Amino acid sequence: MKVWLLGLALLAAPPAAAQQTTPPADPAQKELQAVQDLLGRATADFEGAQQSRSIVLLDEIITRLETLRRMESLAPRGREMLAQAYEMRGRAYFNIGLQEKASDSFRSLVQLQPQYALSKEKVSPKIVEFYASVKKGLVGYLAVSSKPAGARVTLNGEFLSVTDFFPLEVLAGDYAVEVSREGYRSEARTVSIAPRATEALDVPLTRVSASYFFLTEPAGVEVWVDGELKTTTSGALAPDQAEEVRGRGVDPARSSTWTEVANLSLGTHMVELRKKCHEPVKLTLDAAEPRDYNAEPMRMEESLASLRLESDPPGARILIDGESMGLTPKELDNLCSGRHRIEVKHASGKFIQDVVLAKDEALSLKCPIRPSLAFLGVVAESAGAERVAADAEEKLLQNLSRITTLNFVPAPRETVDRILEGEKLTRGGLIPGAGTDPDLVRKVTEKLASTLEVQGFLIALLPEERLQRTAILHLLAAGNTVTDRWDVTFGEAASYLRFLSAVDQRVPLYRPWTGLVTVDTHLHDGVPVLRAAPGSPAAVAGIQPGEVLYAADGRPVKRTADLLAIVDAKRPKEKVALHLRGASGDRAVEVTLAQTPQEIPLNDPTLLYNKIMVDLRQEVEGYPGTESAAFARLNLALCAMHFGDYAAAHEHLLKARAELPNRPGLSQGTALYYLGVAFERLGDKYRKEAGDAYRAAAGFKDATLFDNDGPAVAPLAARRVGS
Repeated sequence: MKVWLLGLALLAAPPAAAQQTTPPADPAQKELQAVQDLLGRATADFEGAQQSRSIVLLDEIITRLETLRRMESLAPRGREMLAQAYEMRGRAYFNIGLQEKASDSFRSLVQLQPQYALSKEKVSPKIVEFYASVKKGLVGYLAVSSKPAGARVTLNGEFLSVTDFFPLEVLAGDYAVEVSREGYRSEARTVSIAPRATEALDVPLTRVSASYFFLTEPAGVEVWVDGELKTTTSGALAPDQAEEVRGRGVDPARSSTWTEVANLSLGTHMVELRKKCHEPVKLTLDAAEPRDYNAEPMRMEESLASLRLESDPPGARILIDGESMGLTPKELDNLCSGRHRIEVKHASGKFIQDVVLAKDEALSLKCPIRPSLAFLGVVAESAGAERVAADAEEKLLQNLSRITTLNFVPAPRETVDRILEGEKLTRGGLIPGAGTDPDLVRKVTEKLASTLEVQGFLIALLPEERLQRTAILHLLAAGNTVTDRWDVTFGEAASYLRFLSAVDQRVPLYRPWTGLVTVDTHLHDGVPVLRAAPGSPAAVAGIQPGEVLYAADGRPVKRTADLLAIVDAKRPKEKVALHLRGASGDRAVEVTLAQTPQEIPLNDPTLLYNKIMVDLRQEVEGYPGTESAAFARLNLALCAMHFGDYAAAHEHLLKARAELPNRPGLSQGTALYYLGVAFERLGDKYRKEAGDAYRAAAGFKDATLFDNDGPAVAPLAARRVGS
């Protein structure tokens, strides 16, 4: 016979359906889980051909659950299982003719849940009738009403129902009845309930708190009382109230209905009405008596502002409080006044700032995009280092947060761990000497950079020391394979100053330029002009080789360094007065300065090449298609050469060759020359490609190295081909 139990189908499901996805947290839960598994087996036996076999398991279930009940550790789920076990055991005993034992089980069931009922549709009528006869001798009925209704009723501290309710089955006996409703004084009564008898209580409640009703235009206004959010106005106003509200300055078509804030203690309350994009309203309300009050209908005034955002580089994504708002530059009208988180994100970096906009304010904000440097954490080389790792990391974060040219951000540990574990790599594997495949380092750093929205990384290595003081900082640009190393004493703030200065240094990629190439000599009172670069400001001004430059802007020039110092103090498009002596006498020439790009030196121990790469990539990604981006690409190749990464240098140079201008100075010929160097360093396998690149470079007669005044590419490339 297949049997279903009212309200307990899930609990009686086979064991597979009763499995938990997470292990129980405490002994009582573990016991309930074990009993639930037993109940599944007992239910299968109960519904099988030999129902009586289930009694043994049901006895064990009841014993274990009653033990939890006596220990007051029986959860509601356990009570339901206990009721189910009593019902099945009673029915099993009845079906084998042991009516006295069936009566005991049903009696225990009624005492556990007086309102428990057997399903007349699912259970044999004889058993239903027998159960009803047992129940009649144990229960009476209780009905409770209150004024007002909606009060909670408890019997001896256990919840029964909410008023008003019709008579409910209750075990016969004496009870302490409590009727309580928020905002009203609780009332206590005693009642004796005899089997089969009905008792009714009607309990008037005394109000002890007040209610305030609020109506606002528009709806959706938060009502804060004494600093706590109580409700939000909502609904539509009833038509019969429209004229009264309109006469009080509120548009009934846009207003809420009267919205209650109930159960206010008697006395004075501070109320604030808040709605996004509206001016807040503050009120002082008095609730002197326990009754209903209507606050004055309130029309909320809009509070808007405007914001103009520009970024360098432009075309960055704008997010206001996490919501996408287009690209820079952009004028954003009708922004809500108040505090906002401004995020301007570009592939080359980001700008983040919190602003507070006043009503009707028009704010213009320039958003310089800065690359972001993610701190990946501390790597300890020894047990001693591990013991101080937490303290070292705290001090490192504190001191490194003073970096100004980069957004310094601690990377989320879980995110970093997930990406590293996916590639079977550790933080230490990113540090030189770990033996990690460079292509894997490149792949992982690019993935981390994309996920974290950063352009570089910093890892701190704590070496094995007797007295743990040193942290070795490893700076790594995304996509690069070798770090820059810098030692600091992590507990001493002064120890970071040189590193911070090196990180915040921006290597100049351009300088003011005359195009003059001069030579120092003891034979002249000044510096003779060797040449004026074709197309340069000096050439345009008509300065000729052989003339002697003896002053600039009225200051004497004894050496080439004197001239360079005067020029470097100016800006492009400014003028410099040059005084020259030639075969035809002295003359003064006014030269309008241009600018020359310049190469990053290949090996300068004062430079952090990974930081330079981060800055260069900002130029490449921020201003694609421009000459400045092309020269940045050339310098990226030189940085890669500094690290011996000639494969990466080759990729940068191929792009630089196509992007650089074809003109005198640093140009396409420069890129071709260095492309030949990269092929040559990649090995004999690329000998032909190296020769082709050198031959092509030799064809650019006016191309130079280092800067626009540097040595000519053509003869150097020709010698390389010959070698």
